[in-house]
Amino acid sequence: MKIVIVTIFMALCLFPAYGNHNLEEQAKAIFKSWFVDFDPFQNGAFVDSELGQIPAGWNVGTLKDMLEIRYGKDHKKLADGAIPVYGSGGLMRYAEKALFSGESVLIPRKGTLNNVMRVIGDFWTVDTMFYSVPKKAGAAKYTYHILSALDLASMNSGSAVPSMTTDILNAIKIVLPAENVLKEFDRLTSFFWETIETNKMESQRLAQLRDALLPKLMAGEIDVSEVEI
Repeated sequence: MKIVIVTIFMALCLFPAYGNHNLEEQAKAIFKSWFVDFDPFQNGAFVDSELGQIPAGWNVGTLKDMLEIRYGKDHKKLADGAIPVYGSGGLMRYAEKALFSGESVLIPRKGTLNNVMRVIGDFWTVDTMFYSVPKKAGAAKYTYHILSALDLASMNSGSAVPSMTTDILNAIKIVLPAENVLKEFDRLTSFFWETIETNKMESQRLAQLRDALLPKLMAGEIDVSEVEI
């Protein structure tokens, strides 16, 4: 019975992650439809650009037009708390203080260069991870999809350790959609990302419950003999 309950706990903790994958795939599909295939704009005029044909009124620019890239900072002197701390490998710990609050695209500076993340709310990034400040509405979601699709590891500027620089990132050529289109994309996909954040919080809550109850269960401090499954 204990093994069954442990298995159920593990499945419950993993379930939100599976849901989040599906939600992100739906957001990605909308991005591809709008900004790769240009489905909603096929009845309008198109113009030639260095990145191929794009809808009239759009432009080609660089990542710097959308995001301000900032450096993370050392976290070792921070006390434990509730603020997530991210490195190039992902979530590292929870600390007492935030480095930034808001929607941001996190881009590895050292290590696993393709591990691009989108976060929102209070967070801290260590010195192996850049964070970014969007310069316009919708920029974070839009550039997250662009950067996630790129092979940033192939742009490595390091020798012993894979490395990324602000100069490389800022110079990446991207299509700049009309601002009203970018805002509408942001509005349309916000539901997916809000649900993802809700699922993340639920997953963390379940994980905390699991970590609190399972040791007691395995030690026999919780009686499950009469539990029906």
